[in-house]
Amino acid sequence: MKIESFSIRFSTVAIFGMIGITAIILSLFAGSYFKQAALDAQINSLSRVIEVASQETLKQLRNRTFDIGTKLSHNRDLIIAVNSSRDSGKIKLLVEMLNDPFINGFVGFSEVDLENIRVYDLDLKLVAESDAGSNQLKAELDTFLADIIRNREHRDRLKAVDALWLSAQGPLFSTIVPLGGLRPVGYLEVVVNPLFNLPGIGNITKTPVEIYSTSGELVNKNEQVITEGHLPVEFKLHTSDGQAAFTIIGYENIEALNAEMNQTRNITITGFLMLTLATLMFALWLFHRFLFSPVKRMVSDMGQVTHGNLNLTVNNEGLREIHVLADAFNTMTNHVRMRTNDLQRLLDLDESALMCFDQDNDAVYFNKAATALFGYANDEIVDLDTADLFSDDIEALIRNSDIVKKDTTTPESQNIHTPLHCKHKDGHTFNSNAIINEVDVMGKSGFAIALNLTSDGANVEDIPSERRLDAVEQTLSSLMAFAKDNPGILSGLGQEELANLNTVDMLDQKTLLREHVVKVMTLALECWQNQLGKDKIDLAEESGIWPVYIDKSTPTTRTLDKYLNIDSCPKNPRSQRAMDTAQFVLRKLESTGSEKCKELEEALDTFRQLLSGIRNSGK
Repeated sequence: MKIESFSIRFSTVAIFGMIGITAIILSLFAGSYFKQAALDAQINSLSRVIEVASQETLKQLRNRTFDIGTKLSHNRDLIIAVNSSRDSGKIKLLVEMLNDPFINGFVGFSEVDLENIRVYDLDLKLVAESDAGSNQLKAELDTFLADIIRNREHRDRLKAVDALWLSAQGPLFSTIVPLGGLRPVGYLEVVVNPLFNLPGIGNITKTPVEIYSTSGELVNKNEQVITEGHLPVEFKLHTSDGQAAFTIIGYENIEALNAEMNQTRNITITGFLMLTLATLMFALWLFHRFLFSPVKRMVSDMGQVTHGNLNLTVNNEGLREIHVLADAFNTMTNHVRMRTNDLQRLLDLDESALMCFDQDNDAVYFNKAATALFGYANDEIVDLDTADLFSDDIEALIRNSDIVKKDTTTPESQNIHTPLHCKHKDGHTFNSNAIINEVDVMGKSGFAIALNLTSDGANVEDIPSERRLDAVEQTLSSLMAFAKDNPGILSGLGQEELANLNTVDMLDQKTLLREHVVKVMTLALECWQNQLGKDKIDLAEESGIWPVYIDKSTPTTRTLDKYLNIDSCPKNPRSQRAMDTAQFVLRKLESTGSEKCKELEEALDTFRQLLSGIRNSGK
């Protein structure tokens, strides 16, 4: 869509609207930015808190498993059993001793979820393990833990080792202590399930906490209620060797923060909106008072002048520029009016029949000689096209002519000299030499036709050819200049409702109008024929709306017939004729109340609405 299709009012409203929308968008963006910044700060803060709480929970778990492992590693019976582990009976005794904490327990066991207790020799080979706990672990020390122990110096091997590691059944926590004091005889591993202790993170953070496995399964959830006002914060808890162990999600209650930020955002947007609306209303009032109304009046007046109403004076009220523009246009209109009147009189006095047609072959201008020659009244001209007047294909003559050239500096070079077979209104035909020339009609390509006549209306046959053609060409040149300088005169015979349409909508509006005209006329004729048993001739004669032609002593309704088919309907149809016809038929069938009549009434109402919209769109 081009900028030229926009009105000043629309452009002004659009500009202020875009300013307001831009201001609101910027405020929303700024509000969203600061809100996101605040949320990011909350997320980072809670994430750090969860991390610290996780480390604190693992530290507590480390202390508890270390206490358990230390207590067991100083048990003399356990040490003796490990030293005698090659004896199968001692192995059984060793397993029973490892099972005892699971059966009887002691202080500290209630604070952990004991999975297994295992004993290894100095080469980290499994000697025995409890069968009261989990028996799904591999029969060897985890590789990560074994590497830590093997890679330590001799003195450091007396220190305990702990780690969060990933087993086949999930993350586990192990603490390994030397068995036997300063002269270790092996190693004791206490294996616990950390999931038992991790929910304590929520007690430290004072927030609801959910714990998920590496597969995304929810494995633990505290009893606190989570609402839409809680902000989820995710933290990945990794094993000691860097593998993902758990996903911990803490929920921060940000209802108060959201309420405060929403209030700030609403106040900001409301302020911008009110300021924009106030500015827009004030600007629109100023523009409407001093610009829109004067321009609208001027455009309306200019449109009427353009379409042939040269007696109208454009209103010059408004700003200085509008006053100057209106005065200049009125001066120009006055000059055009005087010249047009002179040219109109000259063209009507000319003995040649002069006609002008638009690009759709519809007639837009006849001088007096032309109306006299063909027998049509002035109000019938708008319904005519070249097919009604000539047996020849005028378009083909123009298209196939070798005479027409692109050189517009010599109008004579564009003339087509050809005989034409003409058709009178009453049906008889006659021949005439004609001159055809392309002309501009409403900014589009049309053409003019000139036929030379004697004073009594017969074709000129006794005047020498050269002189006749010179006279006709001179007259045709006058018509071309007339059409070029006064396009409103040549188009003024067209439909009023179509004359005011915007160029962009012209084609669609014309098509829609023609479709409705055909629909109304078709329904009106069907009602007339079905309910009254009369034909088209009766409708034309009784209504007085449509002319009846005598074609070889046979009455016809050529003009009415055109309005019954979309292909033959004039490009600029006389919509008032269609409405008058429908109303005439409805008056005649007032008492019938048939379905066809109701359909005609609905079609007529729709047609009226369409015409009202077309007229309003052109104002």
